[in-house]
Amino acid sequence: MSCLLAVCCLSRGSGLNAEILRLKATAVVDSPIVRLGDIADVLNADPEQVARMEEMTLQPAPAAGRTTVITISQIRNRLQALGVDLSQLELTGKSQVRVSLKQVVEQTAPRKSVATQKEVKTAEEKVQQALTDWITRHFPNAGAFSLNVRVHPEDLSMILESRADSFRFPELDRFFETEQEVSLTLIDSKGATGQARVYCQLEKIPEILAVKYTLNKGTVIRADDLVWASPEKNQPGISDPRLVIGRELTRTVYQSNVVRSQDLIEVPLIRDGSIVTVSAKRGTITVRREMRARGTGGLGDPITLIALEGRDQLTATITGYNQAEVNYRPTNEIQHDSGIQFVTGTTGTKGSVIQAGAASNQFRGVVRSGGIRE
Repeated sequence: MSCLLAVCCLSRGSGLNAEILRLKATAVVDSPIVRLGDIADVLNADPEQVARMEEMTLQPAPAAGRTTVITISQIRNRLQALGVDLSQLELTGKSQVRVSLKQVVEQTAPRKSVATQKEVKTAEEKVQQALTDWITRHFPNAGAFSLNVRVHPEDLSMILESRADSFRFPELDRFFETEQEVSLTLIDSKGATGQARVYCQLEKIPEILAVKYTLNKGTVIRADDLVWASPEKNQPGISDPRLVIGRELTRTVYQSNVVRSQDLIEVPLIRDGSIVTVSAKRGTITVRREMRARGTGGLGDPITLIALEGRDQLTATITGYNQAEVNYRPTNEIQHDSGIQFVTGTTGTKGSVIQAGAASNQFRGVVRSGGIRE
């Protein structure tokens, strides 16, 4: 319903000289406050007066989804309360205004699906297998290596949807043993070429030693008996030939099998039952005697020796291959007329003391100064 009302203009003290307020039929506000400019057009006034009038607050806006009606009487009462002189103000247009609050549609970003642990593992295994094949194909002399792979979360779906046989790794540095970022070139599910980011770490696994042919227990290993072999996953072995060559096997190792540290012992310098040259030294005098070993040992080990004839027995220290040396009694325990003697395991046994004059007959040689026997 239209109406034409003549009302007073703003009071002279207010400094406003608005001529006409033309009310709207409906108004939609986008703030929690309804202002005069939301429901009416201010006409016949200078720009400054228009701006001041439009910013006048009328009442709160209705709740979302609801509508409120503002009548001319309410508008007039509110303007009068704000100090506006209505005697020269003309209100035209509708007798009431229906006001509603603008519906704000919240645009939520599309929710990104969170990859499951299984999907991450599948993608990493897919890339790891493709990268292993790539290294084997392009670096045939790379030898054994271990490989750890991580994929970038944003590229996960692209990797899962692409064919593994299209994966290419042109920027891979196989000599870089710390983690490196590698650009993965692939063909996606739509047939287009794409790129994904993967992180990989290559570690070279040293080759280990194996036997060229079957070696029986007790064999002393030579360099010609060994070959290099690529270890299987977590397979123990020896990579230093110095720890293998010249040592003796404690069990039979069959062809192409790896050599383990527990299969090896130092080669004994004296074996049980071997004939050993045992020597006794005093100053520049050396006396030697042939005896039989009772036991096995290496350099520096103590060894029990028994006489080839008789029951003499002594303990000596191994000094070389089938060679040993006895310890001496203190000087005050050696008889001055007995010459050089062996320390034996049988006290007072006849023949345990060798007279100096009989030494040459016992060992069939002449002992001279410096320990050289002729």
